[in-house]
Amino acid sequence: MTFTCAAAGFFVFACSAPEIQADAARFCQTAAPITYSAKDTPETRRQIRVHNAKGVAACGWGKR
Repeated sequence: MTFTCAAAGFFVFACSAPEIQADAARFCQTAAPITYSAKDTPETRRQIRVHNAKGVAACGWGKR
């Protein structure tokens, strides 16, 4: 199994095996960034942040 890793300095940002890359590709094809609502609970906002962070890391959301 081959792993691909991205690192900067002492921090490893991501390591991925082929099956993880396939999961990321599926996520990027089907997911979209989520915005907050004034009615969201703190837990819902936490889950939105996790979702959006995954999109930034895997799909490059917000990067040009």
